Amino acid sequence: MELVIVILVLCGSVLGTEGWGISSEKKVQYASWDEVNVIAHGLLQLGHGLKEHVDKTKNQLKEISGKMNQQNVSLMDLLKQSKEIRESGEVMKLRVQELEDKDKQLNDLSQGLRETVQEISSGRQQLDQRLQNIEDKIKVMEPNRRQNRSDKEYLNIQTLMETQNQRINELMDKIKLQQVKLDKQNQQIKNLQTKIQSDKIETYKSKLNLDDVSTELQSNSSAETDTESLPSDCHHIFLQGERSSGIFTIQPLKAQPFEVFCEMTADGGWTVIQRRKDGSVDFDQLWETYKNGFGTLNGEFWLGLEKIYQISEQGQYLLHIELEDWEQNTKYMEAPFRLGGSSTAYALQIVGQVNGELENALSVGRHQPFTTRDRDQDLKSDINCAKHLSGGWWFSTCGHSNLNGKYLHSIPRQRHERKQGIFWKTWKGRYYPLKSTSIKIRPLGLKATA
Repeated sequence: MELVIVILVLCGSVLGTEGWGISSEKKVQYASWDEVNVIAHGLLQLGHGLKEHVDKTKNQLKEISGKMNQQNVSLMDLLKQSKEIRESGEVMKLRVQELEDKDKQLNDLSQGLRETVQEISSGRQQLDQRLQNIEDKIKVMEPNRRQNRSDKEYLNIQTLMETQNQRINELMDKIKLQQVKLDKQNQQIKNLQTKIQSDKIETYKSKLNLDDVSTELQSNSSAETDTESLPSDCHHIFLQGERSSGIFTIQPLKAQPFEVFCEMTADGGWTVIQRRKDGSVDFDQLWETYKNGFGTLNGEFWLGLEKIYQISEQGQYLLHIELEDWEQNTKYMEAPFRLGGSSTAYALQIVGQVNGELENALSVGRHQPFTTRDRDQDLKSDINCAKHLSGGWWFSTCGHSNLNGKYLHSIPRQRHERKQGIFWKTWKGRYYPLKSTSIKIRPLGLKATA
């Protein structure tokens, strides 16, 4: 624009000079040098303006390229999720078929057992009738007992009848116990079938909503770039410069914001997921409560299985467990871990080397689901460990560890009371209730920066 104005001014000056009839060579020469200077100055300003415009355009192109890269990553994640959903659908079909086969076998076995019970009951009735007939005959023969047989023979017959009756009663008790176990296994299979059916419905919904999610990501990408995101965990807060422990709000990927207690140490920020110290909170809770979390972040609490999963799903995480006995002795252990989602009953898996002076009492390598009083998923087929002990935990066979057990303010004398407390079998034994516990997590392999 400035160059156009300068050219118009020059043209006006030339026309004006000719109109007045000024024809001196010296004046024309000076006017030509002025025009050259003005044009050069205008071209220089135009060059500066073009350079600024090019720089601004480059920055805008970089921003657009970054947004496109983010969209590409999001679309790749969606494609990966779609592939996983398809694969999980095939696995679910196989699991459903296996469960149907097992259910059919169990029904056949149960039917056979019922028929056996009926046959034994019928045989027992016949045997009882025979025994009654024998007793009647003995009563008839009683007056002549001493004449026909000795007292020893009579006692032998009576003892034989009592022994047979006792064996029949024991056999009936065993059959009833087997029937109870079969009924429990049948109920577990039905629960698994219901859960798999629910997972199939969720998978189908996820497939239907995949395109909607992609569209929503694209429409919200510009808004998200303009909004400052919350930290994803406590170590993220540490890297931002925070060094004081306390309650903070975080937002893991693909999750809603929620509050956590962050413990800041010299090597990073830890997200605390469980704390026991005074027995102020009852940890004998049901499945939904353990899933959503309970307690007070400044005191005793359980963060919640879903929240722990949302944090640890972001990458590789390290699990840190610290215990204290009633003599103020403390020990800890650390190990890399993975936590499955709700479809796996938030199964815990230790996936690396265990460090620390505390010997491990969790399942290594195996996915161990979480168990509560109303959701039995431990390895004991005839006992619910959460009912037998107390609280919810990643129980295997009930006897290795339970950091969510009943808080005991002292060591009870009775053994059956001590087994319901907080224990870690590899330290202090199975029947020693611990004083305090702390469980926390942070990303694996990250180093603190000032």
